[in-house]
Amino acid sequence: MKKIVLFTFLGLLGTSCVSTKVHKTLQEKYDLLSNETDQLRQKSELRAAENSELERTLGNVRREVNQLQEDTTMKFDEIRALKTKYDRLSKQYDYLLDNNSTLIAASARENKALMDDLSIMQSRLQAKEDSLNTERRALERGQRRVAELEGVIRRQDSTVKYVRQKVADALLGFTGKGLTVNMRDGKVYVSLENSLLFAPGSWLVATNGQLALENLAGVLAENKDVSVLVEGHTDNDAYRGQSQVKDNWDLSVMRATNVVKILTSNAGLDPKRITAAGRGEYVPLVENNSSENKAINRRTEIILTPDLTELANLLDAAE
Repeated sequence: MKKIVLFTFLGLLGTSCVSTKVHKTLQEKYDLLSNETDQLRQKSELRAAENSELERTLGNVRREVNQLQEDTTMKFDEIRALKTKYDRLSKQYDYLLDNNSTLIAASARENKALMDDLSIMQSRLQAKEDSLNTERRALERGQRRVAELEGVIRRQDSTVKYVRQKVADALLGFTGKGLTVNMRDGKVYVSLENSLLFAPGSWLVATNGQLALENLAGVLAENKDVSVLVEGHTDNDAYRGQSQVKDNWDLSVMRATNVVKILTSNAGLDPKRITAAGRGEYVPLVENNSSENKAINRRTEIILTPDLTELANLLDAAE
């Protein structure tokens, strides 16, 4: 368009000579047309760019359409599968609905049975828990009593050992002269042969034996929680007495009684703590089949026992 105008303008110049005013007018028209031409070219370029963008957008839309078509096909397949599943579930629902009353009744019976079983199990469990708690408390009480008993026994053992040592120290000068001191079953046994205490057939305590008994009485007076049992023993030789002592029973009792009298001559030794007993020939240490064995069996035993009151109280409480 611009070229046509230019050529026209040049033609006019070539054929005739125009005035300056006409020239100016034509120049202005030319400039105006030239600007319009530039604007049109820019619009054309813009429309071309927009067209390219629209073509790209169209391509994307076509691809999206294709994808949507594929998705639609897939969704249609899924819908068809879901419809098939729905139809199957619907039939099952109709079946369950038809049998609803029967199923509910059966379920109610099962639930009731389960609840009854659960109630029974809970009752049993509670009973077991109560029993376990009772047993645990009893065990704890038993453990406390055992600990208390062990404490008492330890104290008694300590007392017995202490008394034995004190007795052994007090009678040290008589050891090996017919006197022995031993511990058995939580007790102290002081055994005095008749050769130390009595002449044959006599129940009067010899001087040497009196000294030993006086020393022993001093130890017993200091340990007031110890009870004392004095036992007289003989061999199996028959006693031929002519007085109030008729046999070995009488002889063993008389000897034990005289030993007790010497012990209680110590004012610090309460007679209530002492018991005298005659055992005759019936508790021998060895068989009476020789002179040596018979000498062993002729003896006086002083048995020292710690006070068992605390232990007895604990045992009574345990019952």
